[in-house]
Amino acid sequence: METEMKTEMRMRLMIVLFMTILLLLGMVITAYSQGITNSGGYITDAGTTSHSYIKFSGSGDMSLKSTTADRTKVGNMEVDFTGSGTYKLTIPSDSYITVEGNLTLSDTLLLEASSSSSMASLITNGTVSGAYAAVEQHIVRDQWHQVSSPVSSAQSGVYLNCYLYKWNEPDSTWQYITSTTENLSVTKGYHLWSSSGSGGLTAGPTDIQFTGLLNTGNYSPTITYTSGSNKGDGWNELGNPYPSALEWNSSWTKTNVDASVYIWTGTQYKSYNYNTGFGGLSNGEIPPTQGFWIKANGSSPSITIPNSQRVHSSNAFYKETVDIENLLTIKVTGNGYNDEVSLGTYSGSTYEFDGEFDNYKLLGIEEATQIYIYSEDTKYSVDIFPEIQDDMQFPIGFGCGADGNYIMDFSGLDGFDPDVEVFLEDKSAGSSAKDYIDVRQNPEYEFYAQEGMDESRFVLHFMTSSMGLDDMADENDAVNIYSFAKNIFINYQMNDQAKVSVYDLMGKEILSKDLIPNNLNTITVPGEKGYYVAKVISGDRVTTRKVFIN
Repeated sequence: METEMKTEMRMRLMIVLFMTILLLLGMVITAYSQGITNSGGYITDAGTTSHSYIKFSGSGDMSLKSTTADRTKVGNMEVDFTGSGTYKLTIPSDSYITVEGNLTLSDTLLLEASSSSSMASLITNGTVSGAYAAVEQHIVRDQWHQVSSPVSSAQSGVYLNCYLYKWNEPDSTWQYITSTTENLSVTKGYHLWSSSGSGGLTAGPTDIQFTGLLNTGNYSPTITYTSGSNKGDGWNELGNPYPSALEWNSSWTKTNVDASVYIWTGTQYKSYNYNTGFGGLSNGEIPPTQGFWIKANGSSPSITIPNSQRVHSSNAFYKETVDIENLLTIKVTGNGYNDEVSLGTYSGSTYEFDGEFDNYKLLGIEEATQIYIYSEDTKYSVDIFPEIQDDMQFPIGFGCGADGNYIMDFSGLDGFDPDVEVFLEDKSAGSSAKDYIDVRQNPEYEFYAQEGMDESRFVLHFMTSSMGLDDMADENDAVNIYSFAKNIFINYQMNDQAKVSVYDLMGKEILSKDLIPNNLNTITVPGEKGYYVAKVISGDRVTTRKVFIN
């Protein structure tokens, strides 16, 4: 009897000890014949991967779930089911799992994707063996996607009944992939269209499944830079090779590559510059199975995609330490779409396009609302420059896909020096005082626009001098002169022939050129950075303006 009591007491103590350990680990575990299910809390391994090991076995499907990124971690993990059936371990679409050690797959590990486009996230910090992974990808019909493969041996047949294209940078062409056996190169991005079947087209899928060996480790894809007419000018389409998000930041090893990344969202491109943190792409994170654009800017470019920068997508916001001052963001909304452009100052930047701080503007679908800053053939979605100059002017491009009312919202002006005046010029109805909007006093501007209108409708003015709104309106009645980068823009809204002459401040004529009537004329100044005088002569009318050339 005494022996039985001692045995019962030992059993109770063991149960109490076991439950205490579970509470300290912060998890609730329910035992089943086929293994374990995490039914609350999280599993974490505080020790080294050498002594931690978990095996998923048994004779039934299982699920490993964690809705908190970087909380559920295991050491070495193996999936190897027994029995005569075909079973799988599923990581649901809203779950984040980290394997600190090695992952061995002798049976299926399924990473789910949901119709809401959320995807399971898996990070493996050791080796991966066994080509039994199945990674789902949900796509939306009747819109373009940028896609990439998370496994090492995927072929184009995974996108059966889809339109699949790859980009060739050297000659700036798209190549349509018709074969179902073409290998999808790891780290390469592709453009994909899945049709709903309307108009006689074959209906494409909405759910894709990649099967094979999960990608892991650093990758150094081949990128090229080819400049000139009908060349790619360094635009390379790459792809996230991992079954987790990938953070674009300064840890990537690169040579002659801009600091911005660009991702297609279905209607617009969003970008992210890791020096500034601007461009609209949340946290600079590239989702799993996502293609993306980078731009090489010189010969012999190179880039390495670092395994160390994989993240679960709910990680805290990542931003570099560059202090952008005087940041103004203009957001335009209308026709069910929105877009934005940002301007700011940083002493280490330049007035011309700078790949370390500025973002290009890549246009969205025709129906979408577009806004950007432009200079010659360059369109900006983010423009960072050294400082605000007296009467500095930025041409603002605007486009829309339908007639209607649109709203521009201006934010960030509270961070500017109060002495800096900011005006938006709307050239749609001719120049007069009413066409200059003081955006400090009116941070929301509503206007009517038509599809196909001239996109050079707006100019943003920064003024630090005593020149007032009335002076601008008087001077710019039918001849509007302003500058940006190395260009002088002359909006000449008269029928008479006219000529512009440009002088340096010593009075030396730099160039002279005839103007096109009723048009926006662009003049490129070959001189050095500094102030110049532009003089427009039309009959007996003379308009003179001092401009700053960067």
